[in-house]
Amino acid sequence: MLNCMKTPKRKDILSILPVIFSVCLFASCTSISTKTYNLTTPLLKEQTQIKIVLIADLHSTIFGEDQLILIDKIKTINPDLIILAGDIIDDIVPITGTRLLLEGISNLAPIFYVTGNHEFWTFNIQAIREELASYGVTILSDNYVKIEINNNEIIIAGIEDPDKRYYETQNYNQNESMENAFKELDEIQLYKILIAHRPELIENYKKYSFNLVLSGHAHGGQVRIPPFINGLYAPHQGVFPKYAGGLYIHENLTHIVSRGLSITPQLPRIFNSPELVVIIIESIFSETPP
Repeated sequence: MLNCMKTPKRKDILSILPVIFSVCLFASCTSISTKTYNLTTPLLKEQTQIKIVLIADLHSTIFGEDQLILIDKIKTINPDLIILAGDIIDDIVPITGTRLLLEGISNLAPIFYVTGNHEFWTFNIQAIREELASYGVTILSDNYVKIEINNNEIIIAGIEDPDKRYYETQNYNQNESMENAFKELDEIQLYKILIAHRPELIENYKKYSFNLVLSGHAHGGQVRIPPFINGLYAPHQGVFPKYAGGLYIHENLTHIVSRGLSITPQLPRIFNSPELVVIIIESIFSETPP
């Protein structure tokens, strides 16, 4: 019996490879990935932990109907603390995606927010602060608060994006404002977290006694070729940015940079999927905490 099934020709297979590659690339760069970092400290009580979800550079992007893909991922993580590290709202994209997200997560855990540059670019920063506050979000503006999480007292601090000086307060100086707000933190023996949108300003953050800095802004460098290129280009860092995304250790300070969540046709993500960051801080026993 003759076999009537045709065997695919080599050139036919090769002709569809670009299509397969494009589909796989699109899927890998638009589906949310979750990156988890595990940290330890003697500044928490023994046998306790704090689980943080870090959301950065959402730019009001919507994932699934009514933002449910992103909301469900956060609910599954069941965080103790949610951090919004700037550019959660975009100056061009409608705010709908951000509203849907906050409606879905506002009762999960305490939420803390700092501005990014795009919120200032809206020329409507005060209305944005009021909107976020209406969902129970704590707005940090060059200040800090002491909170209790899982029977541990910790410090959460936040700084405004430097673009504040162009769009809200002309005489604003981030370094001076940080000095006024954080110089007394050396005397406080608690775990201290700083939320700061821009990672490239890490040298300024290192002047203070923070244990952990959480940032965004770099969007993962847009293009990645692991393990060769961690990021091709990032705002205010340029080509091959040093802080495109990941974990960076500076002596006693840990710096985590989210690759962000935004998806825009104008700036496609290549091998750089939208990222939801989880940080788990666990206690290590020490008879004489620093």
